[in-house]
Amino acid sequence: MKGLRRSELDIDIAAVAVLCAVMMVIASCGGPYAGKKVATPELKLDLAGRLFEEGKYSDAAVEYKDFLATFAGHERSDFAQFRLAECYRLDEQYPLAAVEYRILVNDYGYSEYIDDALYLEALSAFKQAPRAERDQTKSYEALTRLNRFFELFPTSPRRQEGEELQIELHNRLGKKDFMNARLYFRKKEYAAAIIYLDKVISLYATSSWADRSRYYRGVIYEREGRITEALSEYEAAVASKSSFSEKDDARRRIAALRGEEASGR
Repeated sequence: MKGLRRSELDIDIAAVAVLCAVMMVIASCGGPYAGKKVATPELKLDLAGRLFEEGKYSDAAVEYKDFLATFAGHERSDFAQFRLAECYRLDEQYPLAAVEYRILVNDYGYSEYIDDALYLEALSAFKQAPRAERDQTKSYEALTRLNRFFELFPTSPRRQEGEELQIELHNRLGKKDFMNARLYFRKKEYAAAIIYLDKVISLYATSSWADRSRYYRGVIYEREGRITEALSEYEAAVASKSSFSEKDDARRRIAALRGEEASGR
């Protein structure tokens, strides 16, 4: 330490102390979890199951992966594969979960967990999707998987969960296309706006965005002089159960157009 000033010496001592503290923490943590050596596949699944039930999903994933590698072809491999996917999903590692569910569907077609895997793969894709204003590739992927789930397992116990997810997906995708439609509407590019409005109404009919789309389609029809069609759209918007800001204006437009019809316009 010869030649060092007091302040420099203090800094060096402090740095060494911090380094020692960090090393002690690392040592106490024991490093990443490693799969345990066990004698039988049953014991391995029991170990993985205990970790899973304790909420130690990353550790359980290590054990399930080790089971699949060590006891390849075992009769409970499909269960281990499903649980591996569940570990990633519950740990919010949705891209990894989706991959593992897909492996189950592709490699274990006989499994009793296929319907769960199809639904949960769709859910994992949905969880990766950003808000409606951004790219919705993952939402479309989720909807494709979900439709496949409905097609193959119409009476699955997961059916209600699937329908609830479908509503969420329709609302998100409907909002995306509605926003595109309104952008073109504000620019008075009505032909382009109609394309998106039609899409929302036909594909996402149960969403509030479909009801709002009917209002805007009514406005466009009115501006084009298609009064009968405009009235039909306004009335559908007003009759809907959805609450949205344009509903009162739809009522006013109906009254105005009815008045004009009555006066012999």
